[in-house]
Amino acid sequence: MFRKRIFSVAALFALAAGLALTASAQTAVTSGTVFMKKDGKKVPVEGALVEAYGQSNAMTPVKTDKKGFFSFAGLMWGYKYTLVVSGAGIGPEIQPGVSAGTTRMEIEVKEGDGRHYTEAEVRDALEKAKSGTTAEPQNEEEAKKAQAEYEAKKKAYEEAKAKSEANFATAQRLVKEGDAALDANNFDLAIAKYEEGFNSDPEFAGTAPTFLAKKADALRRRGIETYNKGAKADRTVKYEMFATARKDMGDAAENYKKALDMVANAPAKDITPENAKSLTTFSLFQIKELVRIAGLTGQVDPRLPVIAEEFVPKYIASETDVTKKNAALVNLADMYLATGDIEKAIKTYREALTADPNNIDGLVGLGLSLVNSGYASGDKAQLQEGANYLGKFVSSAPDTHRLKKDAEGLLTTLKAEKITPQKIKN
Repeated sequence: MFRKRIFSVAALFALAAGLALTASAQTAVTSGTVFMKKDGKKVPVEGALVEAYGQSNAMTPVKTDKKGFFSFAGLMWGYKYTLVVSGAGIGPEIQPGVSAGTTRMEIEVKEGDGRHYTEAEVRDALEKAKSGTTAEPQNEEEAKKAQAEYEAKKKAYEEAKAKSEANFATAQRLVKEGDAALDANNFDLAIAKYEEGFNSDPEFAGTAPTFLAKKADALRRRGIETYNKGAKADRTVKYEMFATARKDMGDAAENYKKALDMVANAPAKDITPENAKSLTTFSLFQIKELVRIAGLTGQVDPRLPVIAEEFVPKYIASETDVTKKNAALVNLADMYLATGDIEKAIKTYREALTADPNNIDGLVGLGLSLVNSGYASGDKAQLQEGANYLGKFVSSAPDTHRLKKDAEGLLTTLKAEKITPQKIKN
């Protein structure tokens, strides 16, 4: 009675642009100035080379301008770097512990021979400073021990650097391949690519929740396509296709939830606030959409109501548009009605109508729910109240509304039982 074919709408994917897995999505601008003191005054140093070393990588160096200013656009948010300044006429200066995103820092250099440190020299100096072994070893045995420790740390650094670079390259490749498959509506391949990307580093919040959300989106779109095909299919396969679509929708909801949970618990160093917000906004919106689709089609995976109860209120709290907030409440009530949970449906429709007494979808939903409940329990008062809401709906809804004829037919049935719509008392 309450079935309607649904279509994939391109506009729903506009938010997905915020999920692109690129280096910029995890980086922060880091800047400052280099100066030298002359006659008690700070004099900018032009043309100084500034290099940034992370735990396992080295960034492309930059040079200072006429005002001694330098800026890095690609330092990973939440990580600390060592900056090294060198140049003609100055001595090399090492500045450790610089957090990505730091701005307006000042680095003082002194006159020198223009020497340039190699990366190995920088890391060796940092290790010695950290361990307090800046002095030369006292004997050959200590020298061998110190050299062995240095070689072990250097090997660990090289391995960590190689792993980090390989993981990031893999993530970029799999996102690109998955997105291409999704654009071609090859949902199976897209899901496989996103799943491979997630499994490549499932604990890293910088990539894993993005892969989860993208996999969820591919599952959702595959579910919509399967349902649409099933709606036109022969009865011998129709309900099997509906069951397949329903499972895809449930899997999608579960993956959106995993992405949201991972973002909420992510260490600050792993994910930028911008990417966390983008993932959260996208996933909340899509869970709300899954609820809307379930209410329209009647295809509700048992996992969806549980997830919806947790996250639809969060979507509503984050939404600033009152009309959209209210529509989400009606969608939630529609889903409850589709599952046969009349009590929750009635409660949620009432909440929506409290905010907007003239919401036509809320009017018909509450009317249908009350009539269903009234017939089931033999409660004539509920039947009367349901008729009241259906009457208001019929008098205000356009003839094109998908449920108007159903409501009119139900009112005719109720009239035969001497129940006619009365004015609703607010």
